[in-house]
Amino acid sequence: MLLVLEANAREVEPDMNPMTPAEWQEAVDGASGCLALEAARLYGLVTGGPKVDVARCEEILALGAELGVTPAAHATERFMDAIIGGQE
Repeated sequence: MLLVLEANAREVEPDMNPMTPAEWQEAVDGASGCLALEAARLYGLVTGGPKVDVARCEEILALGAELGVTPAAHATERFMDAIIGGQE
């Protein structure tokens, strides 16, 4: 899964955008999941975890929408499963 997480403070190069329809779907789904994680953190529901690059997530969602790509029905749930790794 393409993660839209900020590993280091860096500029995202234009060629970092997805290229194929499948890549766009994966990126949009990942961005949606990342924003859900960040919202949960802001509401105090989770602590710690990876730092989310909110601006990049919003950019990917906007660019995806221009191409007609929206988050899949269970994108957030799949993202959270991948992050948690089945640990509860």
